[in-house]
Amino acid sequence: MKIDIHSHTKKIKSGEVDTRNINSDKLCEILKLTEVGILAITNHNHFDLEQYNSINEKCNEFCQIWPGVELDIMEEERKGHVIIIVNPSEASEFCKHINELLDGISAEDFNISIQELVDNFNGFDSVFIPHYYAKKPSLNDFDINKLESLLTNKNRLIKEATNAISAGIYVSHGHKTIYGSDIHDWGNYQIESKELPDLRLPVESFEKFCLLLEKDETTIKTILKEKHYEELNLKPFDSEDTVNINIYNDINVLFGPKGTGKSDILKAISKHYQEKGERANVYESNKEDIENTYDIRGNNIQKTLDDLNLISCKDKIINIREAEEVNITNISKYKDFFSKEISNKNANSIIIKDYLLEDYKHKEREIHKINNVSKTIKD
Repeated sequence: MKIDIHSHTKKIKSGEVDTRNINSDKLCEILKLTEVGILAITNHNHFDLEQYNSINEKCNEFCQIWPGVELDIMEEERKGHVIIIVNPSEASEFCKHINELLDGISAEDFNISIQELVDNFNGFDSVFIPHYYAKKPSLNDFDINKLESLLTNKNRLIKEATNAISAGIYVSHGHKTIYGSDIHDWGNYQIESKELPDLRLPVESFEKFCLLLEKDETTIKTILKEKHYEELNLKPFDSEDTVNINIYNDINVLFGPKGTGKSDILKAISKHYQEKGERANVYESNKEDIENTYDIRGNNIQKTLDDLNLISCKDKIINIREAEEVNITNISKYKDFFSKEISNKNANSIIIKDYLLEDYKHKEREIHKINNVSKTIKD
């Protein structure tokens, strides 16, 4: 079931678009095409009881219609918007009160302080939803804290985010938050409604929704019992001790400190469903297990690329992976080889080598005699 806590069925202020205008018949036709089970009508500074009753009468079989209004807030020159949604049983009184509050003031010019807001609507069975942070015009933290301090039931305050992403961020920081469509064009609602929040538990009335806001334990247990679940009797530990646990046909969250056996219980649940022939996996946060489970390193990847007309290069990759160098030569042998080669090259460049020195003095005396004989002959 999807919920939309922020919708407009009329163009009220000058800056709004005509595509916000919609009659009850057309609105019901659109809602039937969506999964929206709860729709709050929250026009700006205006509540049309006649239109509300008409829409509620035609849609109540498949969608709850809740009465509401989006009011302009002025707090110390700071502008903001707050949505107020009331119990459908108080729709008539709610309409009367808004008309009295705006008596003589146009919806265009109306604004109200936080104190006045609480004074006028705290007595209703109502929920207060201020625009928060990126949802403009928004109330700042100081203004929201003031609003919360003045409310009789602080659980009835929810901050409106812009979308699921911002809502998730706020929730992770401890904020109670929700978001609506703030629809501008009903022609696009069927598509936009797909992004609306889902209620994980069935909400059959405004009262039950408020009890869930207050985290009423009895209400939550009652709703859970209405959901389909299977009671499991498991033996997740080495001992014979058994664990009884209800598994709902939904998201199940198991809380517990580190080392208390949560992973063992998950494995036991997985084994239970595997034995029944159903597919079940356990993904643990341990890094090594994740690497093995998801094969992060790609050791077991098997892909066929033929359908994509791509060359897989499988054979070449296998050759590269299996390539080995056989009989690797020791580096010292390379050193000896090149040392000898250099020596041989130098030796080959020498023409005269390996000769013995003789007595050159004797040769000098012999050449001196020859020279004297030569001179005598010339003379």
